Amino acid sequence: MKSIIFVVGAIIFVLSSFSVVFAETNMEGSNLTGSSLQKCKLSGVNFSNAVLRDVNFQEADLSKASFRLSILRGSIFRNANLRDANLKSCDLSDCNFEGADLTGADLGGANLQGVNFKNAILKGIDLSSTVWPMVICPDGTLSNQSNFSCEGHISVK
Repeated sequence: MKSIIFVVGAIIFVLSSFSVVFAETNMEGSNLTGSSLQKCKLSGVNFSNAVLRDVNFQEADLSKASFRLSILRGSIFRNANLRDANLKSCDLSDCNFEGADLTGADLGGANLQGVNFKNAILKGIDLSSTVWPMVICPDGTLSNQSNFSCEGHISVK
């Protein structure tokens, strides 16, 4: 079985199974590059100012989690619950949000270059000051074909 080891302050965590629960944990400033947190319950976790490149968050519960000012480049959020998550001013370039629920999430000021939002739910999200080049919109449209925006192509299921 594959294990993940990471340190938060003086606490060492070893993740060796799915469905690990770390709700409301403070992971601010952590570096979890390349980790797999697939199917983990991470509701309300503070990942602000963290380096989370190429992390597998597939099917994870990240509702109300804060990623503010974090680097998430290349991470996978397929079918994840990101309801009311704070992704403000994050580097989300090349992330995969296919089928994710981002209802009420704050993506203001985020870099969305190359993001895949196909079949994602983006109801009530804040997209102010976001960068949209080469984004796959929820309906499969490419942002480059729509004035570098997904406006009019966002699912509100």
